[in-house]
Amino acid sequence: MLIIGIALIVLVIVVVAIFYFISLNKSSKIIKVTIQIEKGSIELELYRKAAPNTVDNFIKLAEQGFYDGVRFHRVVEDFMIQSGDPGTGGPGYTFEDEINPKALGLSDELIVQLQSQGYTFNFLLKSIPHKVGTISMANSGPNTNGSQFFIITTKDQPDLDGRYTAFGQVISGMDVVQEIEQGDIINKIIIN
Repeated sequence: MLIIGIALIVLVIVVVAIFYFISLNKSSKIIKVTIQIEKGSIELELYRKAAPNTVDNFIKLAEQGFYDGVRFHRVVEDFMIQSGDPGTGGPGYTFEDEINPKALGLSDELIVQLQSQGYTFNFLLKSIPHKVGTISMANSGPNTNGSQFFIITTKDQPDLDGRYTAFGQVISGMDVVQEIEQGDIINKIIIN
């Protein structure tokens, strides 16, 4: 009887360990996606360690075809391109920001200031800064992410750090990013 009890305990520990490592592997996995438009393709890496819920939301919407046929409705020269608004503003829900201000090197003073404006932070994430080629969630204030995203085009934008959830980086196709004009359409987003 004692041997059966010990065997069951060992089995439970092994099963828990397996699920833990599967979960750990999923959360650290880098996802590659391709945004296809008439002018070419933009390849990105999405980082679950930086923003797991944001990456999962983007993937879910892309797999559902949510972004297919959606326009780049905002293009600001030497700053960014923005898309993800199907004409209703978003997907009908919002979710929280995923930002670790310490990983971004923000000062304690700025962190307190942002918190007083309603921003909440997760100090366990591996947040990435807003550099050229970064993809980030567009929002209308703290914790109002949905489907809209933007990509930084020509200059790093450190003033956005702490206010927007960055979740990936362009790895190929920055020339396409810089050619996008307001009104250009996303044909499809492919999860590789």
